Amino acid sequence: MKLRMVGWALIRRWYAALGGLIVVGAVCALAYVSVPVDYKASGSLVLLPSAQSVGSGGNPYLFLGGLGQAMDVLTRRMAAPETVDKFSAQYQKMSYTALPDVTSGSSILVVAVKARSAATAEQALAAILADVPTELTTMQDALHVPATSRISSMPVAEPSPPVPDTKGQIQAVGAVGAAGMVLVVLFTALLDGLLLRQKRRREGGGGRKTAARVNSASHAAEPEYAALLVSAHVDDKQQKTASAEEDPEEPARGTHRRPSRSASAAR
Repeated sequence: MKLRMVGWALIRRWYAALGGLIVVGAVCALAYVSVPVDYKASGSLVLLPSAQSVGSGGNPYLFLGGLGQAMDVLTRRMAAPETVDKFSAQYQKMSYTALPDVTSGSSILVVAVKARSAATAEQALAAILADVPTELTTMQDALHVPATSRISSMPVAEPSPPVPDTKGQIQAVGAVGAAGMVLVVLFTALLDGLLLRQKRRREGGGGRKTAARVNSASHAAEPEYAALLVSAHVDDKQQKTASAEEDPEEPARGTHRRPSRSASAAR
């Protein structure tokens, strides 16, 4: 089907397209309300080198570049199933990620939490950030790292307040709206084709009925016309017969004609 034909169908059946758009809008609103809203919150921690690495009177921030390997181990430990299950059991329908900030040389750990309520997101983020130093200590205890050589952590800034994440709602509304628009166009084009077909069928049926009535009328008039011809012929014959009976000498007079001039001249 050509786009021009679809356009004309939408113009001719604008009422059907308008009704379809209203239905699609209602379904989109229902989808927007039905999809639950998630809340996101994030916080960050920075890993600090050991006191032995910094030295007496040194600046720890000048030695952040060598903590990449420790950050990799920490992020894997935070993403371990036992750690995830611990927080998932405590906070229902909550998920989180703990990944290094690639823009800071892998020394800052960013924790992002997503939950169904703002309170749950805030509480879960606080619990996860508080668990990071514990996991870092457990890692170093397993290797019996001396206290002077241990890596520590410190919050970079206050955690961000939970904000609603409407991405799921927007995606649902977009999918429903796009599918609904396609269905409205197809339905309007199909309706237009059906109505035009019915109109042609009615027009064709009306023409055939008119032709049939004309033919039946002509067939019905033929016997009457023939009867009129027969009646006229009979009347004419009767008139001639009556004229002959009234003047019987007319045929005789017709037989005695005057001689022509040529005959008289011959005599």
